[in-house]
Amino acid sequence: MEDFLLDLLLPRTDRAVFIQWAVMIPFWVIVVIATRRLSKDVRTFIVGLAFVNLAWFAFRMVH
Repeated sequence: MEDFLLDLLLPRTDRAVFIQWAVMIPFWVIVVIATRRLSKDVRTFIVGLAFVNLAWFAFRMVH
């Protein structure tokens, strides 16, 4: 179990990063759609979190 969690946190291959992208993109799309009726500030914050999260994954692929 430790190796599995470590591989998710610090993937040995790009495959793990692609899996993280595949899981998180639908999650962020659902969250952004669910928050469309909230104030503009909240939506901007949520979209910012999504971009930071996905950029972090992209940065980890560049090695």
